[in-house]
Amino acid sequence: MLKLLRNLLIVMCLAVLGQTSNVLYAQVELPQTFEIGPHGGLSYYIGDINPAKQFNQSKLQFGGVLRYNPNPRWTFRFDYTHATVAGSDTVVNWRPERGLSFRSEINDFSLIAEFNFFDYYTGNHLKSVSPYLFGGLSIFTFKTYANYAGVPSDISLRDLQTEGVYTYGTHMFNHDFPFGLSIPFGVGLKVSLSQHVGLTAEWRMQKTFTDYLDDVSTVYPATHASVTVDGKTYDFTDPTGNFHANQQRGDSASKDWFGIAGLSLTWRFNVPSRKTCNLSF
Repeated sequence: MLKLLRNLLIVMCLAVLGQTSNVLYAQVELPQTFEIGPHGGLSYYIGDINPAKQFNQSKLQFGGVLRYNPNPRWTFRFDYTHATVAGSDTVVNWRPERGLSFRSEINDFSLIAEFNFFDYYTGNHLKSVSPYLFGGLSIFTFKTYANYAGVPSDISLRDLQTEGVYTYGTHMFNHDFPFGLSIPFGVGLKVSLSQHVGLTAEWRMQKTFTDYLDDVSTVYPATHASVTVDGKTYDFTDPTGNFHANQQRGDSASKDWFGIAGLSLTWRFNVPSRKTCNLSF
């Protein structure tokens, strides 16, 4: 995954360098626009339970996007996404002996820069299609729930403290926090459908700085987290009973990722034009 991130950043840098070699300072009329609209598609997770399988156990995601287009090559956007991701040891079959399973609800707020390979302008038939690369920074909130047959869907694994707590001075903390930072990046395609309507299709990965999207990170604690439902007790720390305290439960050296693939449909409206000394591509 890190190799993919590195390669995409290299391609973006080369594309930008190639364009800057043709930069001219001139008096130009900039086709500055805003675009706003909804987006939706699929979301999935990569981490301790599912370390490699793209789109495994995909769930629905939806949200909205606001784009600012200062010129035909660059776009800056604000993106909100509500995504659901899930994983199960018995489905992925990476470490089925653990029997762990989860579902996380994510609310992501991203600031992203897009670079179009070709001049693109919604409503211009000569600049109506372009692939693009993008990258940015996001902050997100998340909550992780139990995802087992017969267990209510609103049981929070964070509240149960399945991997125990740690102490700092006289204070005790849960291992995970309800928010995090991530680096979104990916590729997409823009298509102008009409004078004011544009369509984008994109795939993005988000490298997070938390290891608890899946509630799995460190070792098995001495005290297990369990809940009794209809007379049956569920052990969410060690559902299979195969492990002991301080045995490895997850890989704390590797942070979690989540992926999003989908379509957005946006409506263009113009920013009042102006003439200024600017970069012309």
